[in-house]
Amino acid sequence: MLLQEAINNGENSISEKLKLLSNRELKVHLPEGTIDSMGNGSMNLEWIKEAGKLLQTCNGILPNSWLELKAIQSDLNWRGKNYGVAHYGVNPQKFMDADPGIFRKYTGIKGDFIIQAGRVEPGKNQAMLCWALKDCDIPIVLVGKDEHWPSYAKLCKQIAGDKLTLIKHMPQEVLASGYAAARVHCLPSWMDTCGLVSLEAGINGTPIVGSTFGHELEYLKDDAWLADPGNPESIKEAVLDAWAAGRNNKRSQNLKKRILSDFNWEKTADQTEKIYIKAIENA
Repeated sequence: MLLQEAINNGENSISEKLKLLSNRELKVHLPEGTIDSMGNGSMNLEWIKEAGKLLQTCNGILPNSWLELKAIQSDLNWRGKNYGVAHYGVNPQKFMDADPGIFRKYTGIKGDFIIQAGRVEPGKNQAMLCWALKDCDIPIVLVGKDEHWPSYAKLCKQIAGDKLTLIKHMPQEVLASGYAAARVHCLPSWMDTCGLVSLEAGINGTPIVGSTFGHELEYLKDDAWLADPGNPESIKEAVLDAWAAGRNNKRSQNLKKRILSDFNWEKTADQTEKIYIKAIENA
């Protein structure tokens, strides 16, 4: 792993590889072969073709964003006519305007901090977040299970040291409180349409840092700070800008309003019902 190499051999040992990663030119070497960011290499990707064939048998598809739909159409050659989009929804009764004191009492954390909620794993990119902020005096709180990638969680700790607090699980009420207590929620992911956790934090008015790699732009638009997940300087800049903006900035307030109006479970349910009705009618 790239950042593990930096821990073992020093930061200079990966400087060129970080440039390649940022430029999407780095090849990943796995037991099954090599692969780059565009899916090219020696690895057998026949399973992608099989996934495309499976999709052709579907009576309808319901991705979580229009950008995801376009990716399915272009990458998997899906040409079906029955489709819709059901954006993620957030329950404001559980997550909006939570009491930050509950989290602080639960954890003992008193000062400002960055939070990220979600499984601790390479796809969520927590290690790169830690690496990007290694020279900053900013506490990081990761809330998520690590049993599938314990070595990755260990790497995060090696990079961030005492600045990192890792909490494997907490009750939903405490998590909502954590969003409200945090100065920034940061998810520079390689794999999310838009992290539901970003919306849960955003409905609290917490400044959000998202990723340029997935489909977050459709959700977050200009109301968050977006970072390149492969570029630590980009992540650092986005985090520091969001940190400086504070909780009452215009972007975060706009995002909170849009989450309430556009990303709720009622709209998700409506879109889901529509696609099922079409599928039944056309069966």
